Amino acid sequence: MVNYFTRSSVILLIFSSLTLKGQTGIYVPELEIFDSKMQELLIDYQIPGGQCAITYEGRLVYDRGFGYADTATQKLVQPESIFRLASISKSITSVAAMYLFENGLLNLDEKVFGSDGILNDPIYQYAIDSRYFDITVRQLLNHSAGFIFVYPSDPLFMTYDIAIAMGVPPPTDSIELVINWTLNNVMLSYTPGTSASYCNFVYAVLGKVIEEITGMDYEEFVRNEIMLPIDITNMHAGRTLLQDTLPGEVTYYDYPGAPLMTSIYTGIPNSVPAQYGGYNWEIMTAAGGWVASAHDLCKWLIAVDRFPTKPDILLPATIDTMTAPSINWPQYALGWKLSGGDYWNAGGIQGTCTVIKRNGQHQLNWAILFNSLPQNYGPFYIAFMDLVTDELQNIERWPTHDLFDLITGFDETNFPPSLNMFPNPSDGIFYFTHPANVQSIEIYNQYGKLAYSDPDFKIKSVNSINLKDFQKGMYVVKAKNGNKYLTNKIIIQ
Repeated sequence: MVNYFTRSSVILLIFSSLTLKGQTGIYVPELEIFDSKMQELLIDYQIPGGQCAITYEGRLVYDRGFGYADTATQKLVQPESIFRLASISKSITSVAAMYLFENGLLNLDEKVFGSDGILNDPIYQYAIDSRYFDITVRQLLNHSAGFIFVYPSDPLFMTYDIAIAMGVPPPTDSIELVINWTLNNVMLSYTPGTSASYCNFVYAVLGKVIEEITGMDYEEFVRNEIMLPIDITNMHAGRTLLQDTLPGEVTYYDYPGAPLMTSIYTGIPNSVPAQYGGYNWEIMTAAGGWVASAHDLCKWLIAVDRFPTKPDILLPATIDTMTAPSINWPQYALGWKLSGGDYWNAGGIQGTCTVIKRNGQHQLNWAILFNSLPQNYGPFYIAFMDLVTDELQNIERWPTHDLFDLITGFDETNFPPSLNMFPNPSDGIFYFTHPANVQSIEIYNQYGKLAYSDPDFKIKSVNSINLKDFQKGMYVVKAKNGNKYLTNKIIIQ
């Protein structure tokens, strides 16, 4: 593979030796080719860390981390590490919108702004361009709402200037304020529905539409109503600053020698690294701000892949609507890119680079995530976007295991799930009722690692346990009761 960076052979040798040691997750001999390909990408493009997960016929057959989550501490990327998703977030917002559509709560051809629109508060009833009041939900979803923004003119990248103009402390965390400023200051570039141009701002508006319809915070609605029912507990809205890094989140790196950016907090040019202070991640959730693991992204894909192996969260007709080519942009649907009958999405911004893809011909889904974006990112995208497809001819047979069901060190089938704990999900305080002669308790995370153990935990007929210090996610509780065990799966949210 071509090396697009100028560097000494000594640096390459050091980086190569470190990266080859940084491989985590369960080794799958049938799919070893993906180990070497991921390692090659990290070395050839000087990427600190990455993650790859693959499902086949509804089963998670591959789930591995590569390289460093943090180079300073040499902390390795784990399968459960979480990454910024960038524009993959648009597919999450699309599924949320289609969920509301399927349940009769959202009309795709309903107007968005104005007294008759979904957003009909007074701040949305005046616009510098009257064509704003013709924009529909569908046009937001397929990028035909009338906006053409040349970077960095998208309002989501202008929150410092917008905050100053609107008389509030920068950077604003109010998407309502950004929408209001845009309505009052930005002329549309074309009549809605007559053309198409990729736009981040429209997906932020969709996030507000979802909030208006549900009466819930956008992230809260998506996590509680869509993700938790399919056992996804570790997707979150991302944060801007390094000190606000989420538990399990990787560190993000710009390419060597990258210029500093203008701070969204102070407006001072060339003062902050792009990945920490150059963009307002808190306001971009619906358009690009979700954080997740490849493992959970594959679980998300399975829920909308239209394959017969596992049930989808949307009806086939709804998925067909969501993935039908747009009139003005046949290679794009509603939040998804299209190619060869498949749908996919990708994202990239300083510090992160991502792709998810559904391959119908082979009943495959995959997600690949990195914690850096190379300076010469064109060849890099070509190299990793179809990494799985390019190696299919080298796969002699697919594994029969399902890593979704694997909890290392704990065989759930040996113990009936009869430990009653409530409420579940919980914020970390759980109550339970069960026999009084329980002698011990153990708690395992979703990857089978022992997170808590008390050999003298004496449970009375009604008692509680405080797990508020645990990371959010799913856990298995195993309590010894005489010569047998009681178990339960719990979710901390």
